[in-house]
Amino acid sequence: MADRTISLSVVTPSKLVYEGEVRSFKAPGSEGYFQVLAGHVPMLSSLRAGIMTIQDQEAIRIYAISGGFAEVLRQQATVLAESVEQGTEIDVERARQAAERARRRLESKEPGIDLSRAQAALDRALNRVKAAEMAVR
Repeated sequence: MADRTISLSVVTPSKLVYEGEVRSFKAPGSEGYFQVLAGHVPMLSSLRAGIMTIQDQEAIRIYAISGGFAEVLRQQATVLAESVEQGTEIDVERARQAAERARRRLESKEPGIDLSRAQAALDRALNRVKAAEMAVR
């Protein structure tokens, strides 16, 4: 079965998140989502915030990813991410509260509010909520 899998490592600056043989993975590239299967052509892509899905021999795993890079070689792939959280480990209520705080900051129109930072916080929180909800299905 090894000829139908690709070795995948997912790492952040602080830890190894995932390592193993996978059938496929789907990641949020800067130009849109892409899927990698065994034998994929070599490539390098920047990643944006989104949902990363890994299908290994046991299950389909859902992760919230906040950006980084993916390198794909013939037999192995590496995802270097700023942060990665498995959907099943996300506190969805806490993520919803963070999204609400970010929405209030965006709507407040107070001087001194960094709108791009508030929008990025909202996007991250909504991404975490989506990953948690997808992992429950």
